[in-house]
Amino acid sequence: MPIVVSPPFRAADVQNSSFAQNQPCAIRTPPKLNNIPTFHIKDTFIAYASPDSTYAVTCRLINGAKMQIIIGIYDFSADHIKQLLISARNRGVEVLIMLDFRKGEKDEARIYQELQTFGCKIEQAPSCGNSSSKYFHACHEKIIVIDGEWTLIQSGNYSVNSIPQNNEENPGNFITGNRDMGVAVRSPQLADFFLNLIKNDLKLTSPSTNFIESEFSKEFETPYFVELAPQQLPLKLFQSKELDPKVKVTVRPILTPDNYMDEIPMILSKAKKSIYIENQYIRGQQPEVSKLLAAIKKAKDINPDLNVRIVLGKIFGRDDYDKELENIEYIKSSFNLILDENIRYIDTTQFVHCHNKLIIIDEESVLISSQNWSDTGVSSNREAGLYIVYEDLAKYYLSIFELDWSTAQRTIPEPIYNAISLEDLASGRFVKVAAADHIEV
Repeated sequence: MPIVVSPPFRAADVQNSSFAQNQPCAIRTPPKLNNIPTFHIKDTFIAYASPDSTYAVTCRLINGAKMQIIIGIYDFSADHIKQLLISARNRGVEVLIMLDFRKGEKDEARIYQELQTFGCKIEQAPSCGNSSSKYFHACHEKIIVIDGEWTLIQSGNYSVNSIPQNNEENPGNFITGNRDMGVAVRSPQLADFFLNLIKNDLKLTSPSTNFIESEFSKEFETPYFVELAPQQLPLKLFQSKELDPKVKVTVRPILTPDNYMDEIPMILSKAKKSIYIENQYIRGQQPEVSKLLAAIKKAKDINPDLNVRIVLGKIFGRDDYDKELENIEYIKSSFNLILDENIRYIDTTQFVHCHNKLIIIDEESVLISSQNWSDTGVSSNREAGLYIVYEDLAKYYLSIFELDWSTAQRTIPEPIYNAISLEDLASGRFVKVAAADHIEV
């Protein structure tokens, strides 16, 4: 489990810090998007995954930007992505970022202050982190729109573990990280949809240039976390894959709070062959998540041979372990999904964490998105995903899932407690952990 490191250096339980606290707030009801369009796209798709290829795709597309980069993202703590955006701004590219800024995130504040200094425009999302405009519990989406042409939708934040600086052409210096996935789609119509989504969310809040600077004066600061780095490389590295379909591909935006719970339970219940899921966690006893699990059970009742396999993330702390024991027993008794047979946990000897939010249906269609399976994730955050009916694309993610499943832990992994010293840190055997990659959202 991660260790809190904040001078003076000390070890502490993560669950006792702000790292593990999801602070609810009273939110207003945001305008609901009705009649979300389905797109039919015959253009380029790029599939990618972390830790393998997310940075390479991001670097290539941002470096190719000529006019505009618009981003809506939950966490931005990776300096190497900051530098890409500053370089784009220096070329004259407009850069606008809507961020979900949380109090005490001084590393993040420093990055955004530098981005502002070099001419990037920063706006605060209308979420619980906003002092005046609270329309979503969290603006947890990861949307990047480039030149009104490319849209990137992904599960991973701009954190060092979700977008490690790996070069596809030079895998010899591989950097470990989270399992995450993303897709880039070239379509002016889709880009326009997501551009308008971000702009409409920004209309819910008042523009401010002072909220970042004010964070530097606050006494509270989110602790600094490190943990023991995975001790081996993933068994296989997956380069990004560019696909150019011969026929139009059906692409459906899946948004929270707008249509996730209308669309995804129906899609799950109609599965005939298989349902494969990677997610950070599944909060089975939460009411909205129970509806998703009930949809899987419905499909399994209709098709008893339905192959349901789920890979989850690591467990952080004794309290989380005890809760997961109860959670897995509830999921087994209520929905007949069984540990090992249906549910496993990411191999943390290869990955820092499973931060993914993947669903593959019948090996033919795929959801790439930001939604965790919590009630806030599927009903009251701002989240974004794409449901894509394209077998060749689904098979790319399936090949990664199959490997992750084959190496996943077959029992609930107990948290490991390690005290660390300055000498340990200096040895380079640890990775920095972004709180936003692990907190329940």
